[in-house]
Amino acid sequence: MSNSTTTQTLRLLQRENIDLKEENERLREEVLALREYLRGLRALQQEAQAIASAQELESFLSRVLYTALKAMDAADGSLLLVDYETDELVFAVVKGTIQSKLRGYRIPKATGVAGWVATHAEALIVDRPRLDDRFYPRIDETFGFETTSLVCAPLLGQDKVIGVIEVLNKFSQQAFNEVDLDLLTILAHIAAEAIERVEGEG
Repeated sequence: MSNSTTTQTLRLLQRENIDLKEENERLREEVLALREYLRGLRALQQEAQAIASAQELESFLSRVLYTALKAMDAADGSLLLVDYETDELVFAVVKGTIQSKLRGYRIPKATGVAGWVATHAEALIVDRPRLDDRFYPRIDETFGFETTSLVCAPLLGQDKVIGVIEVLNKFSQQAFNEVDLDLLTILAHIAAEAIERVEGEG
């Protein structure tokens, strides 16, 4: 083997070693982040068991939505509750750029991606909303907003869907993935459990 070939081989091995170290560091950071998420989920689960009033519930649901946004590195999100008397979805908790305008806003229960999730009781990722027939553009148009991607999960009660939680627009502009979907589904379960507990005691 020539000196030139040996040098090239050593450089290749050094490059591979650097790549492996970088990959190991990335995996270590992901594991640490996952552990942090799990601790946060356990804390929320415990807190849900201690909620005793509607005022505490509203604060708790705000924390659930904040946890979802932080975990997914996203800008905007909302938690909508089903009003079965009017057959509407109500924006009960909203975070992001138009939260002051959107809170309390109502849409027909079967409208948009949120309505589809509420109707079918299935979580859903929509990467390019404008190309999806289930997307409801009027909210974007009314409030000067742009939804580029979203993930939405149902709040499942014992015998019906009581709401949905949705997260929009990652800061990185990347699409949501199955990990995001699974995490949001868990948070939706915790939120639904808290809502039913408070309503059951009311």
